[in-house]
Amino acid sequence: MSQMANDDPARSFSKDLERGPSVLGHHRNGSNASLPGGIGSAISSSDSSILGDPDQPDLGEEWGPQHPCYPHLNPHVPLNSPEYTSTRIIRIRRDWLIEGDLAPTFSNLYPEILDPAGVSEQEFRRVIEKLNGELIPIFNPYNWRNVLDGVLGLLTGWVWDDLGLTYAKTRLRSLESWIDKWNIEMEKAAGSEEGVIAPRIISLRRTGYMNLDFQIPDPEIAPATSEASGSRSGPNMPTEPNPAVLPDSPMGA
Repeated sequence: MSQMANDDPARSFSKDLERGPSVLGHHRNGSNASLPGGIGSAISSSDSSILGDPDQPDLGEEWGPQHPCYPHLNPHVPLNSPEYTSTRIIRIRRDWLIEGDLAPTFSNLYPEILDPAGVSEQEFRRVIEKLNGELIPIFNPYNWRNVLDGVLGLLTGWVWDDLGLTYAKTRLRSLESWIDKWNIEMEKAAGSEEGVIAPRIISLRRTGYMNLDFQIPDPEIAPATSEASGSRSGPNMPTEPNPAVLPDSPMGA
């Protein structure tokens, strides 16, 4: 039996028990090339983690939904509204290198497509600094106010939390009010020109704090193939090909 195992090295197991036989791992690694760019590569290295393969190339320069300047369809308005056709969303990713998953923080990489929409680079960085500076202490579990709120919630049977008196809920309401004021200021700045759509920041509660969405006028840039083939109403499914007819088949007669 040992002779047969040595003669078939392709089926030997690696030290990584989750990978199985090396022959299966070879086919699985080879299939990573067909994965969509937005999903990321599979976990396939000894130094792997849930964040994905560290050797994955940076797709930020390729035009598509992963590009910082890509205008996404607006999912925050009804399909039959004028805003759905006249506005687009510029999505700012979360920056996991600042606080990890301890608090939601956003990248300060400036999308230049915001400049003609009315958001300068200086204003963009001011917004990011404001949001990150507020969100880090709000979501910090070691903040003494959060610890106190946890104790009070436990002693009151979570009535303290239901009343909305916690530090986190109070600060988040204040942050949402600041976003509303910023949107009003942008509308006032663009109000002097007729037909101009002012940029807006979508509520962080609506995006689940997973990204920061700027609503801007449609820049009329051609979308990528992956998003042009589908919309919120459903992707355009390819038609089923006609069956092949061979010369000597009964169908060809």
